Amino acid sequence: MRTRRESTHVRRVGSALIAILAATALSACAAGTQGGTDAESSPEGLTPLTLSLDWNSYVAYHAPFALAEESGIWTEHGLSVQQTMPGGSGDALIEVGTAKTDLAWADLSTSAASMLQGVPVTAVATVQTKNASGLTVLEGTSLESAADVPGMRIGSTPGGSDATLIGAFLRANDIDPEAVDIVNLPANGKFAALMTGEVDAISGQVYYYVSSAQSQGVTATGKSYSDMGLDVLDHGFVANDAFLAEQPEAVTRFLAAYREALARTIEDPASACTVLTEKSEGALLPEDCESQLEGWLPLVGDPADPAWGTNEAADWTSTVDVLTEFGGAEGDRTPASMFTNEALPHE
Repeated sequence: MRTRRESTHVRRVGSALIAILAATALSACAAGTQGGTDAESSPEGLTPLTLSLDWNSYVAYHAPFALAEESGIWTEHGLSVQQTMPGGSGDALIEVGTAKTDLAWADLSTSAASMLQGVPVTAVATVQTKNASGLTVLEGTSLESAADVPGMRIGSTPGGSDATLIGAFLRANDIDPEAVDIVNLPANGKFAALMTGEVDAISGQVYYYVSSAQSQGVTATGKSYSDMGLDVLDHGFVANDAFLAEQPEAVTRFLAAYREALARTIEDPASACTVLTEKSEGALLPEDCESQLEGWLPLVGDPADPAWGTNEAADWTSTVDVLTEFGGAEGDRTPASMFTNEALPHE
């Protein structure tokens, strides 16, 4: 039997985000879409749409968004898109769930956890078909399997997707939560903490942190949670339910525009990174962006595939099973109700 302290620790690393999201559900239902769009500020003839990103600074997989804006792809599809950058997938879910925004680019396992708690959002596209979240360590720290994790200090972001997954990972591998020390850090503080030795490992997108270490001349390695017994959905788009019901055609046009921008990013990553790094005002270097894209692009669905973006029922069911069995998630919403493929562009 777990002690009270152990139970509290699991909640901190696996369920704190769920509690926050649950607290926003009532306000989300009341808010409708009033806070999501501003027709008066949108150029004439364009549909206004607001989007929450999942990071508080630009990273490589934001390249399609920057390209869509800079190249006029949003406009070509009849949209005026405004973006927010709240700091993590959990924070993005709070924004779209409370109708501050209409859509969110977010980790879909985090989205499933919030949906179980009644947050009124629905997934409209799965973009990243393989989950890249996991643990990253520097050279000299062994991480061959989950058996190496006990004793580690692990940096995790409470408002990020890794906060949903790390508790589930520990439970799925029968690792006593008291055998690790979870250090709560902001999303943009985890890598620095790893580099300075404040933590032994950081939780998040492995390819991103390995690339970031290489850019500083340091060797890092990582293991994805999916390679350590925890395979769940990764990034895609979710929509506020009221917005989806009222403007499904706008969601379809948005997905078509993103699909086009993603195809251009795959065709010419260097050009896409040039656009993104200029937008980042020096926060992201072109070579770092290209290195990160080299790790991310193989994980996404091919935008030339007619089935691009399709949400697979089996993936949602297995993700919810993992979250409820190992992640402490609770709720009555069924996996089949968490997604729709009706808004996907089919041209």
